[in-house]
Amino acid sequence: QPASSAVAACSSSNAATETTMHAITVTALLPWTSFAAPRSAPRCRQLATLRTTRPLCGLREAGDEAHSSKKRHVALMFGFRGTGFYGLQSQSAEGTPGQPTVSDALRRALLDAGAVLPSNFSPLTRTKWTLASRTDKGVHAARAAVSLKMETLDSQLEPLLSPLLDTSGTLPGQFEPLLSPLEPAERAAGPPPQPRLALTAAAVAEINSHLPPEVRLFGGCTVRKSFHCRECASSRSYEYLLPASALGGMGVAEFDAVLSTFEGSHKVHNFCSGLRGKGWGCWEHDGESWPLALDPSRRQGAAFAYRSVLFCGVHRSVVLRGQEHLVLRIAGVSFMLHQIRHMIGTALAIAHGLVPRDTLALALRSPLQVDISPLAPGAGLLLDEIRWFDLGKRAEDLAFPPSAHAAAEAFKEASLYPHIAERLASEESLERFLGRMRDSFGGAKHYSAADYARLRRVNAGLAEATSRRGAGRAGGPGGEGG
Repeated sequence: QPASSAVAACSSSNAATETTMHAITVTALLPWTSFAAPRSAPRCRQLATLRTTRPLCGLREAGDEAHSSKKRHVALMFGFRGTGFYGLQSQSAEGTPGQPTVSDALRRALLDAGAVLPSNFSPLTRTKWTLASRTDKGVHAARAAVSLKMETLDSQLEPLLSPLLDTSGTLPGQFEPLLSPLEPAERAAGPPPQPRLALTAAAVAEINSHLPPEVRLFGGCTVRKSFHCRECASSRSYEYLLPASALGGMGVAEFDAVLSTFEGSHKVHNFCSGLRGKGWGCWEHDGESWPLALDPSRRQGAAFAYRSVLFCGVHRSVVLRGQEHLVLRIAGVSFMLHQIRHMIGTALAIAHGLVPRDTLALALRSPLQVDISPLAPGAGLLLDEIRWFDLGKRAEDLAFPPSAHAAAEAFKEASLYPHIAERLASEESLERFLGRMRDSFGGAKHYSAADYARLRRVNAGLAEATSRRGAGRAGGPGGEGG
């Protein structure tokens, strides 16, 4: 029978104190004795030559199907402190010497726990290893995810029907915070979804025993065979921990309004790295000009520059090291390289009076090259959550058990927030960033008031020309005005 879980209050002497936070309980992970599948005696001797840890499991009688492992398609939820890691993703199954990644640590733990066989460890395609997202060097995560073909015993799985998969149209009160505001609570009519299987607390504990303390596994569940952890993701949510003192003279409500400007579908070539085209020249209007970053005549060709931000604003506040910190939340379908850090940098530039507020909306709509987005430090950024919502079925394609979410929240509150605050204070990365932003605008262009006025005039001329060109297409052969 699956091992039962116990609930214990999670506390820490240096844990974050949230203004509206209630006590968080997490599922205690019980000891585990045997995780991997039984092997024949020759096979066990062969594996023993490949591993220096304890054997996968004790030998079983031949034909004992109760202890036979099965390779199942499983999704895992895990969190990590990114300090000391070279990002999340590995370029190869063996990793890069001297450049450890979080994936290296997790895959090695799965190997040592018997969840991945040595014969399937390399290449990555042997287990269909697929990460739902990527993170840069030093960035943290509360709820990262990966899908893979994993060796499991029946005794390491238990039935799961997540409240998020309920078709009744309502959610129990205790699970309501787990429902993303980015999708409707109603569920399409039809037969209820098939119950899925989740890793038991003991199975999770076994894998955690092989992981370093800065990487934690929170839970896992089976998924359909065709499930792709990255391509099936419907949204990704990030948080950025920012000391309230970094706002300068701007209030929190006004800063939240600035951040909300990013919501919607916009061109983001001015707020990410490596997306601007070259050789487009300048747009001229009434004897004035401004550099172009995209071809204004090719609306379809510029589709790659668009991204949809579902939410961007101040989520809540926490007190860390005796100082108030704002938790900024940014949710979207997907993000470009360094996009969130550029967005935060732009909002801080506006807060400190270095960029006119109306220029932000202009830079999001225009194909012009507008350098108003200094790159904020990565130390404050963390991946908070990934969702897999099937719009066709109006239901979650993947939903981890509530115990996994509770453990992830506890890890974030007790480990990630204090660690981020400590790094921001000790490394003074934010102070140096604000200083560079005021002195040289963090490497971006420091426009004068006359430059901003010229930008507005040239952009107005570009918008007028684009409107006339659109009207001409509509009035041409086959158009509405023909």
